[in-house]
Amino acid sequence: MTPIVGSSDPPPNPDPALAARGLPDYSALLAAELAAAAAETTGSTPSSLGVGELILSARELTGSSQRTLASRAGTSQGAVTAIETGNRLPTIRSLMRLVEAAGLELVVGLRKPGAEVPIVIGALVPNEADGLADYVPIRALSPFDGPLDR
Repeated sequence: MTPIVGSSDPPPNPDPALAARGLPDYSALLAAELAAAAAETTGSTPSSLGVGELILSARELTGSSQRTLASRAGTSQGAVTAIETGNRLPTIRSLMRLVEAAGLELVVGLRKPGAEVPIVIGALVPNEADGLADYVPIRALSPFDGPLDR
């Protein structure tokens, strides 16, 4: 595991079962890595893995194997491999199922081209009642912010 810049030991996991297995708090690690990447990045370069990098990250952050993640998501290990290697483009439903199987939520957002910070960000959460995805805002523009073309 690559240590976080300026950190010698990963933070302990707040989940007692995961802490007992010696797994660190991956959400804190991810937050620190994202903050460091945001500080370094002046523009974003697309990944050659495409959206598969997202699934690979979710799996690695939770310490899951492809087989375990596939089983939890109700798919095959081969399907997870195809997505992670960029050989298959999953649907939003498949992405949500895989991310949920990793114990995470799929977060989406909007930003102006070339901007570093998204304008609107929210999570896609499965709705058990209708089987569709509900969008739950995390950060949205206020009507007082004015139009985007400023």
